[in-house]
Amino acid sequence: MRNCCFQVRPPGGALLCSGHLDRRLKGASSSPLSPASGFQNSSLLTWPCGQRSIPTRIVGGKDTELGRWPWQASLRLWGSHHWGGSLLNRRWVLSAAHCFRKTPDCSLSPTRNNDPYEWTAQFGELSAMPSIWNLQAYYNRYQVEQIFLSHGYMGGSSSDIALLKLSTSVNYNKYIQPICVLANNYEFENRTDCWVTGWGDIKEDQGLPSPYILQEVEVGIINTTMCNHLFSLPSFRHDIWGDMVCAGDPQGDKDACFGDSGGPLACEKKGVWYQIGIVSWGVGCGRPNRPGVYTNVSSHYEWIRMVMVKNSIHRPDLSPPLLLLPLLWAPPFLLLA
Repeated sequence: MRNCCFQVRPPGGALLCSGHLDRRLKGASSSPLSPASGFQNSSLLTWPCGQRSIPTRIVGGKDTELGRWPWQASLRLWGSHHWGGSLLNRRWVLSAAHCFRKTPDCSLSPTRNNDPYEWTAQFGELSAMPSIWNLQAYYNRYQVEQIFLSHGYMGGSSSDIALLKLSTSVNYNKYIQPICVLANNYEFENRTDCWVTGWGDIKEDQGLPSPYILQEVEVGIINTTMCNHLFSLPSFRHDIWGDMVCAGDPQGDKDACFGDSGGPLACEKKGVWYQIGIVSWGVGCGRPNRPGVYTNVSSHYEWIRMVMVKNSIHRPDLSPPLLLLPLLWAPPFLLLA
């Protein structure tokens, strides 16, 4: 079991953690393969997925547009935005485990709360703080019913993945759509045009200003060998495992940052968008040769599938047939009378 808090202190002296880094996008702005190769063939997910009606910024990013990332979820504790997530189908949201588990090695922040009834998921909104008069935002907010953390997650940086089951089905529209996931990410290695989205800080120690518009930033995928080399330097050593994906810009300035945790790293192929990673951890935000580290979604594909299968079975309600029995017997009794 790894220690959750990495013994690295930035100039300000704050201790950085892995589940820690409620990562926010730096360099951002506001704003498929064949079905057989992906998850979209499963009855648990909707096909088509990964579609958006709006053509396509975090650190180094920009404001995005409504409908550009229709799978983006705002995970809200007691009604306030805390983390990101992504919509997989009408009842399931993908996020990071560190957003929901308190550990003795990391900050016991009240935002790391795994009581599902205190969480809701908001879809189809640009702002992390929509107006209280926005009825559409109210209608597109869904209660979380269950939270599932990977059994491999021990409070460190590995297996940092969570699934949230919603209590009711999400209504799709052009601003709310699911994203695709794949059993392997090989076709996306060394891609330079993937995107990460979220409502996190726009720089280290600089929060997202009002009106808190969703940010997007384009980042490149960095292969595991190179990423391990970057994280073997004396200033910070950490192993990058197979269930992690690195992405960023060699010069820095484009990255997820504090508060983006749980959000999606998405890549497009032939007009279809696939979720490759989940915002997990990093060293600061947008630093040169310090890419962001994401949970590799494909390495947890089987876990995602099993959790969804085991918890999506609708058992028949036996009450209605029992209630109908007296009605079925009523005619003979009436005839005898």
